[in-house]
Amino acid sequence: MTELYNQMISRQIEVFTPEEQEKIRTTPVTVLGCGGLGGTIIEQLVRTGFENITIIDQDVFDKTNLNRQIRSNIDTIDKSKVEITKEAMLKINPNLNITGHDLTITPTNISEILQGTEILIDAVDNVYTRVMISREAKKQGITFIHSAVEKTLGQLTVIDSTTPSYEELFKLKSYGKTLEESKEYLLNISTKKPQVLGITPSIFGALEVNETIKYILNRDEVVLAPKILLWDIFDISSFRIIEF
Repeated sequence: MTELYNQMISRQIEVFTPEEQEKIRTTPVTVLGCGGLGGTIIEQLVRTGFENITIIDQDVFDKTNLNRQIRSNIDTIDKSKVEITKEAMLKINPNLNITGHDLTITPTNISEILQGTEILIDAVDNVYTRVMISREAKKQGITFIHSAVEKTLGQLTVIDSTTPSYEELFKLKSYGKTLEESKEYLLNISTKKPQVLGITPSIFGALEVNETIKYILNRDEVVLAPKILLWDIFDISSFRIIEF
């Protein structure tokens, strides 16, 4: 580890043992999406000390992103989310091993892109893509950290080889069918981009990073499926973990 890295993590040395911090540093993590959820997720991963990160997004920033996407500003409008995010993360840790894929994930390219990762963090905004990536994660034995947000509501769960799949958990009609057979059904679930208060993805993106850390360090009380954390951030009493 470099002197910069040691300085960066110096305020959390009482949170993790040296062995745990090294596990954080070396675990390969992939984040699909660099927007509302993804921007927070990627930055918090880097600041916590993860050094092996892959990020994927095909989009550019636009003015509608300004309320919630932390890398969006007047200077980044119409610029690649992946390239802007990668550049910003290297300014936090120049020794970061960060791979950026500025492309649309498809059934054709997903297998190769996810090879070698241990954790896949969900920061997408449509069910079709989420089903595609969750299936591939199951196939490759990759742990899938899921969150979805709308308005002031969010949900969170962790799916691994011991748990129900994403489709089983949410009882989607695509379960047991091919992705092509289910494509129209899944796309119809996500026809409209959700309304989102900017605070909501920031909170749930941070929670996804928290579950990632707990999972790889074998900490107790990971929110493993079929358990789901649900929270309307405008109603503190709504914070609860239920079992689907």
